Amino acid sequence: MDDALVAYNAGRVDGAAGTRDPQIADDPEIGPDYRIGLLDGRIAAFHMLKELRDVFGTTDPLFEHPDDPRQ
Repeated sequence: MDDALVAYNAGRVDGAAGTRDPQIADDPEIGPDYRIGLLDGRIAAFHMLKELRDVFGTTDPLFEHPDDPRQ
C-alpha cells in the first residue's frame, strides 16, 4: 500500500509539473498508481491555470510556449 501511495504522489507531482517518467509509468506493479496520480496532477494544474485566467480576466495563455522563437 505504501508503494502505491508513493507512486501516486510521484505521478501527481510530475503531472502538475507537466512531466512524465516513462520508466515508472511502465512498471507493472506501481505504473497504474503513478499514471492515475499523473492524470490527477494534470487536472489540478489545468484548474489552477483556469482560475488564474479568471482572476486576470483573460482567455489568452498566461505563459508563452517554451519553444516560441520570440523569446
